[in-house]
Amino acid sequence: MIDAIAATQASQNPRSSKMSDSSNSSNSAMQMEDFLQLLTSQISNQDPLEPMKDTEFISQMANIASLEQMQQFTQGFESFADSQKDMVAQAYLGKMVNISEDGSDVTGLVDSVEKNEAGEVFVTVADQNYRPANITRVSNPNP
Repeated sequence: MIDAIAATQASQNPRSSKMSDSSNSSNSAMQMEDFLQLLTSQISNQDPLEPMKDTEFISQMANIASLEQMQQFTQGFESFADSQKDMVAQAYLGKMVNISEDGSDVTGLVDSVEKNEAGEVFVTVADQNYRPANITRVSNPNP
């Protein structure tokens, strides 16, 4: 029944037919708005002799809330991970590092940590910028 409703909804709504085309090509997850449209269609097209039970409806609404909370958690975690990368790069300040980049090895003192317009973080060694991911060794400088 859900497939029939989805097909009817897609033929009536050009946006959803575009969504189904793009979801077939990229296997993207169903968006919250699409799920709510499908649920609304399911409720409005249900059999009057066998209506959707209230427990099923409440269960579906709980699933919607859970999905939304998981999406918010994922966004928050991604933000946390990005800030953590920045803090780790700052810990390299004043340290001796070995950097392996483009087949060459560089050793030197980290003079600064910079963030460009795109939000990428770089460490500066001997007036050259390097990605922190390319650092292979960190040590305290010799006194």
